[in-house]
Amino acid sequence: MQIFYGTYVYRLDEKSRFVLPQKMRDAIGSKCYITKGFDNCLCLYPEETFVALSEKNSRLNDLIPEERNYKRTFFGSSSDYTLDKVGRITLSKDHLQRANIDKDVVIVGNFDHIEIWSKDTYDKISLSDDESYEANAKIIGEKKEKNV
Repeated sequence: MQIFYGTYVYRLDEKSRFVLPQKMRDAIGSKCYITKGFDNCLCLYPEETFVALSEKNSRLNDLIPEERNYKRTFFGSSSDYTLDKVGRITLSKDHLQRANIDKDVVIVGNFDHIEIWSKDTYDKISLSDDESYEANAKIIGEKKEKNV
């Protein structure tokens, strides 16, 4: 399994394309899936990871409103993409709107997937994340100690 990490900033071209970083592109192959993520980003998954996540999400119960809503949003916002010969992805209008992306995008590796952010949104959330990093680490550590 490939682990995605690092942060990269790109500018979309006139066709709403950006180049995926080489080390990420090598792990993705030619086909990937993008879906709505959390905190107003998009999530890009390699095919194998997306299939596993889809199988897990398909087991959500349509009789439970929260599960039904999550499932609908996950599958309804998902699209498959093919990287071109130079590793570019052309984002759909729907995905551009969902993440408020207009020009600059930030690509963030997040373990088993890649997040795609509008630069403005990422700059705001990154500042907040940086400020709470140590406090969150403490909370997570305390939770793990209780569960040991």
